[in-house]
Amino acid sequence: MHNKLLLKNETMYQIYVRNHTREGTFRALEGDLPRLKDLGVSILYLLPINPIGEESRKGTLGSPYSIKDYFAINPELGTHADFLHFLKVAHTSGFKVMIDVVLNHTSRDATLVKEHPEFYYYKDGKLANRIGEWSDIADLRLDLTEVRNYLIKMMEYWVDQGVDGFRCDVAPLIPLDFWKQVITACNNKNPNLIWLSESIEPDFIKYLRQLGYHGYSDSEMFQVFDVLYDYDVYPFLKTYLVKDGDLKAYLRQVRTQEYIYPADYLKIHFLENHDQMRIAAMVNNDVILRNLTAWSFFQNGIGFIYAGQETKNTKTPSLFDKQPIDLSITDKPFYDLIKKLIAIKKNPCFSKVRRFDIIEHLQLDLIVSKMTSDSGECFGIFNTSKHERQVYVPMEDGQYLDLISDKTITVDHGIITIKEPLFLKEI
Repeated sequence: MHNKLLLKNETMYQIYVRNHTREGTFRALEGDLPRLKDLGVSILYLLPINPIGEESRKGTLGSPYSIKDYFAINPELGTHADFLHFLKVAHTSGFKVMIDVVLNHTSRDATLVKEHPEFYYYKDGKLANRIGEWSDIADLRLDLTEVRNYLIKMMEYWVDQGVDGFRCDVAPLIPLDFWKQVITACNNKNPNLIWLSESIEPDFIKYLRQLGYHGYSDSEMFQVFDVLYDYDVYPFLKTYLVKDGDLKAYLRQVRTQEYIYPADYLKIHFLENHDQMRIAAMVNNDVILRNLTAWSFFQNGIGFIYAGQETKNTKTPSLFDKQPIDLSITDKPFYDLIKKLIAIKKNPCFSKVRRFDIIEHLQLDLIVSKMTSDSGECFGIFNTSKHERQVYVPMEDGQYLDLISDKTITVDHGIITIKEPLFLKEI
């Protein structure tokens, strides 16, 4: 993207069109745009919208990542005209729209298999994939110039259709020099495209390299991508939440992001996505859930919501079957908190960041962080215990405005009372 740091003020909203509404279509999704506009999100990221292969498909309707035709729209979601209409309405409403692209593999009955069988990887004379035993896909030969040219043409096609960016599936498994070709070609058409790389956990990178395959680290992926997932720290967060792990171990990993990546690095600090458990299912306490949600927005990067997170869904919808998510608001204070956090994210404090710190302290179950920007300092304090309590914070005594509650908070002799999350600016 031409100026990717502007993304720090934005919040991305992930949508699985099939399960977003009862109808599961682009036309039905248009009906939710006013709510999403009111919620404040600005980037809509759609899981793959292409036709799904039928051979060895998973579940009743198949995985959207098993793509049958790169240039077509899944008829289950509507027509090509329906998609273009959705794009037009979304753009008119002020949204950017990103689509998920899968360049590593296709379905085993893809049109490309028939047209160019030589584009594929084979094992024992049969279509295959290099990693894992996914029965519904076959890997492409990305070492072949003809395959690369075909995929670049496909990506340029979707740029011409008007999409504003791409979420690139398992991007670290794909040669980095090829990504440079793809991104250069597409940016020549639109220099403001957003490029989001799905990153992979460090242990998986090590495993791939041991097998002799590409497995690029986040530092390498930042050479070409604007934004990466948070999988370098997510395993530590999950261990803390699910296995009673060490909060400080997780925070140490977050802290390292500030010096192992480029100065202008961007992460989406997700708490959930289509591959992971719902955060409301992992956290069985509302106080902790509110604090962790606020923490995810305070961090140095882009806000991220997986559809249904704002309504505290606990069930992760299937990728392979029809399971509409519940968007009814049963906890309005929580919904309003997310709405407020999205609005606060637009504060200049988060876009022109000079320094982001996680402050060392002796308290248990407490996160204290500081954002230093051209507009001053902002402190984020997050209580990951279940109760209101008095804690010591390494801050100057005085009065601060809490950007979440709009109340004045007093720090007296370094002591503060906290239950709910705080975004504090000195008055």
